[in-house]
Amino acid sequence: MKINKIKIEINTENGIFGAKHEFSKGLNIVRGDNTTGKSSLFQSIIYALGFEELLGGKFEKTLQSVLKDKVEYPRNNQYFNIIQSYIYLVIENQSKEIITIKRGVKTSSRKSQLIDIYFGDYIDNHDSITEERQMWVHDKGGASDETFGFHKFLCEFLDIKLPKVITYNGDYTNIYLQQLASTFIIEQKKGWSDYFITSPIYSIRDLHQHLIEYLLNLDVFDNNEKREELNLRKSKLNNKWEKIYNELKYLADKSSSDLVGIKVEPEIINDLNTVKLLYKKENHNIKIEDYLKELHNQLATYTQEVKSVGENSEKHEKELEEKQNILNKISLNYDLLLPDISSNSEKLRQYENQYSVILDDLRKNKGIQKLSNLGAKQDIKTLENICPTCSQEIKDLLPSDINHIPMRLDDNIKYLESQLKMVEVYIIGQKSLLEEKKKKAELYKSTAQKLRSQIRNLKTELVEDSRLPSTLEIQQKFSLEQRIIFYTNTIEKFEKLLRILKPLIEEYTYLESEISKLPKLKLSMLDEEKVKNLESNFVTYLEKFGYTSKSFNSIKISRNNFFPIVDNLYNIKFDSSASDFIRSIWAFTISLMKTSVEFNGNHPQFLMLDEPKQQDASLESFKMLLKELAKFKEQQIIVFASFENSDKTFNDSTASINFNLNQIDETLIKPITKDIA
Repeated sequence: MKINKIKIEINTENGIFGAKHEFSKGLNIVRGDNTTGKSSLFQSIIYALGFEELLGGKFEKTLQSVLKDKVEYPRNNQYFNIIQSYIYLVIENQSKEIITIKRGVKTSSRKSQLIDIYFGDYIDNHDSITEERQMWVHDKGGASDETFGFHKFLCEFLDIKLPKVITYNGDYTNIYLQQLASTFIIEQKKGWSDYFITSPIYSIRDLHQHLIEYLLNLDVFDNNEKREELNLRKSKLNNKWEKIYNELKYLADKSSSDLVGIKVEPEIINDLNTVKLLYKKENHNIKIEDYLKELHNQLATYTQEVKSVGENSEKHEKELEEKQNILNKISLNYDLLLPDISSNSEKLRQYENQYSVILDDLRKNKGIQKLSNLGAKQDIKTLENICPTCSQEIKDLLPSDINHIPMRLDDNIKYLESQLKMVEVYIIGQKSLLEEKKKKAELYKSTAQKLRSQIRNLKTELVEDSRLPSTLEIQQKFSLEQRIIFYTNTIEKFEKLLRILKPLIEEYTYLESEISKLPKLKLSMLDEEKVKNLESNFVTYLEKFGYTSKSFNSIKISRNNFFPIVDNLYNIKFDSSASDFIRSIWAFTISLMKTSVEFNGNHPQFLMLDEPKQQDASLESFKMLLKELAKFKEQQIIVFASFENSDKTFNDSTASINFNLNQIDETLIKPITKDIA
């Protein structure tokens, strides 16, 4: 990316004002004393590119008043109201193609989201324009619409292929261009307080880490992208699977059956016949299909013509006796089971109480351990084997015949942790056992209710007039027919759900296979080489810029997030003085571009830095910064600086380096037509 020129055009009530500046490859310095308008020029470039979120907001409100409200000229003398203002920015891509971006700041007939694109140099060579298009920015589609999205177009023009990442909501989205811009454009008010601090997050998880992975074109990015894509697919698969499982479970509960052969989480199931509904009987379960056959067999015992009460009396008396025996047996089992359940519930309650006590002891011991590690010595008498109640040595309080040595605090914590795990296992086992017994009791209860109802019907039937048709036979036959319909429908629904489940199993198997193929190590050999190069460049620049807060041997680039750390753990920010942290931001920003260039990465090879000499960084350090930036002959760097409003500082800082100077004398915005003077 290269900026060729910028033009600011402002119509006021007193004529046309504005400014025009040109830039070249290599180092460009925009010099101007404080309040001359450097920041207005810096903001104008950002605004034209649609990156004003780096300034903390959107649209023209982020710009200074001289671009949208009043022009002051001459300074401290006259003010002119602005009627209309536009910014024109000519940029060039790596293929030497040129476009002009035109964006209104204050206009009466258009909103600031609208952007005109001219294919060619619209500022100085209107005849070169081959095409004009209008697009929008900072509105829906601005980053994605193929025809009208300005940032979508800008990415294509600059050959920037922004990667997809995961948001905190689990959605999949592209990194936004303005987020990437925070890595190569640093504004002065907030930009020097931390790395990439001005980047809008947009709920993207690990955004800053992903930006570095993209700039350096790390393999880990592709692997992580693929891993995240697979995990996202797994997450969606889990939801579908859970839905099917719940529907299967609903069928099981509704049909008095157990669902077996499948878990609530996705798994590889090689034989779908192992997933089945088992109808619950008193002593054993049978497949629901077999139960349906039993119902059909029972129905077959009924003839077309309904028998009389007398004809069925012998059969019903026998049936009554059998059901009464079964009811007695079930009632006995139920009565025997209730105390058992009560006993198990009490055991569970005791285990849970024990768990709470151990957990509390563990919390207290860990609290004492933490205090001890922090250096606390008072009021922790147990650490010194002193009883906190009576202040005697603990060993003196034990019976003399017990040769017991109190455990050390660390050992006690380990012991309590092991006890906690053991009790936790007991609780899980007890809960499972209790749940199983409660289910069995519920089955006894419901079966008994059914039997009582059937017995009442049988007894009623047996005292009816023997010549009447058997009402019970009619009811039993009707009930059988209804149950057959219900279980037939249940089996059909169950088989339909299994057919839906089959492609989910296939997809789960595929995803597990793809995940297993991903490299176990986070960084490939090439990635490690790039990170080492970044680390070397970073430390080298720190040395050149006069960083002194930490020894250079202790400074590394984290292999987890690729940001600088010290002592293999801490963010370098917290171990650096304010001026040294500014130096580290210089060093890191330049190192990212240098490493990316050396390894043919994705850096746009463009830097724009606003007042990098912050926090009283020494003149020598700043001079070295400009010297190092001037070495990038094929890239473009634009530095905005006041040089302490001193010609001497400017001359000392820029001695013996090559650069293109843009000098702002008096003020940036001046009359550009004779009738204003």
